[in-house]
Amino acid sequence: MKTNTFLILLLSLMISTTYPTSAQEEITGRSLKEGLFQLNEIDMHVHAGKERPLPLDEWIDLFVQDGRKVLLLLDHLELYRMDDKRNKEWVKSKKFIDWYPNTTTGKYDFMKDMTTVESRGDILTFMGWEIWEGEIERGLEKPPMKEADFIGWHISKAAWNGKAPSGKELVSRARQIIDIQREFPVPMIIFHPFTGYIQEVKEAAAKSGRHISSIKKEEYRYFTPAEQKELIELLNGTSVYIEIERGWATLWNDPIVREAFTEDIRPLVEGGIKFTVSTDAHGKGSFDQPYNPEYFCKDLGITAENTNTIIRELLAIRAKKNLH
Repeated sequence: MKTNTFLILLLSLMISTTYPTSAQEEITGRSLKEGLFQLNEIDMHVHAGKERPLPLDEWIDLFVQDGRKVLLLLDHLELYRMDDKRNKEWVKSKKFIDWYPNTTTGKYDFMKDMTTVESRGDILTFMGWEIWEGEIERGLEKPPMKEADFIGWHISKAAWNGKAPSGKELVSRARQIIDIQREFPVPMIIFHPFTGYIQEVKEAAAKSGRHISSIKKEEYRYFTPAEQKELIELLNGTSVYIEIERGWATLWNDPIVREAFTEDIRPLVEGGIKFTVSTDAHGKGSFDQPYNPEYFCKDLGITAENTNTIIRELLAIRAKKNLH
């Protein structure tokens, strides 16, 4: 245990001491590559519970073989609330393996499995939950949240009367998440907030008889300048992160979407908001396409320095827990 604590502290110190402020970067240059996990080595949204297609170690092996060095392992918390009958029907309809058949203890059996992965020497992992944002209003299931290294919030139009949220709603949600974090002091991530909005803009244009190529940059814009300013004031210096998932690899090919999204995100990065990168992997299909977050993160200003912040924080929390 002492050896593990020392290694964790050493790695945490290595990452934190090579993470410069903007002012330091002007003087000393960029951080050492050796002191940071690179973007394609980081995957902060991997489903490893009821939906995983393989035994846990084999599932993790796929990510290691694909170059990943850091994983956030999670599952949807609501999947563990089904009664026995509904769980069996769900497993059968989805053609899943019933990894956690005990509906009473399943969520804790999952978390116990996630802790076993930490002993692997070839990957750094953390465990947590993905929670649908609507539960903030409906009521949170707090006991399993207290066992998590991190909590991710699933952003979807289902929580907003069927309309994909944009800047105003995200600012509102971020404010609520900061309040929740006072009770659950772990890093929190706003999961995939942007792609649904872009898709909705395209769908609305198609329904009105417009060709997608006619959509203007302004229609794709997620934030107003005032919303950007408000979000920066809320999240700069906090432990609340925003996800940029691999779904952007396809959207990025549209030059108008790219221009609009760059104008949405780059000011947030420059204002001090921190981001995560991920695949949001559910199955083996996640490996059909290359994982290259640099493709869309470079123009957004999202760097390894930015995305390593949550890793540094998770390592520091783990190290403190292991101290006696």
